Amino acid sequence: MVDLVRPISEGGEVTLNSADALQQPNINLNYFNDELDIIAIREGIRYSYDVLVKGEGFKDIIEEEYPWEMPLDDDEMMKKTQGVVDPILKVHGIKNLRVADASVMPVIPDCRIQNSVYMVAEKGADLIKADHKDL
Repeated sequence: MVDLVRPISEGGEVTLNSADALQQPNINLNYFNDELDIIAIREGIRYSYDVLVKGEGFKDIIEEEYPWEMPLDDDEMMKKTQGVVDPILKVHGIKNLRVADASVMPVIPDCRIQNSVYMVAEKGADLIKADHKDL
């Protein structure tokens, strides 16, 4: 997978199609407006291809077909209780158990998941400290 984490291209724009709030807006993300972004993605794809075709690839990691299970909350309980945990990260139906990792996220964020996990963990730590003033 190749990702352009820090693009050179400037931000895009969102403009309205009409005064009707139900109409989709025009969204121009301005991806690849700068030649360097195109070169970076192209070289990333070439490198990934070379690793997979000419090198050892990911044979020690990939042992089954994609899609792999995501580390996010896709539990059946989600449909009934709006998630496996409540807003203070306590697991529904279990006393004295909190979960503060990627599994509490109901949808995959449109970014690298690491920063989102840090935020959940920090919030979890704050909640635990608030419940246990002696810590």
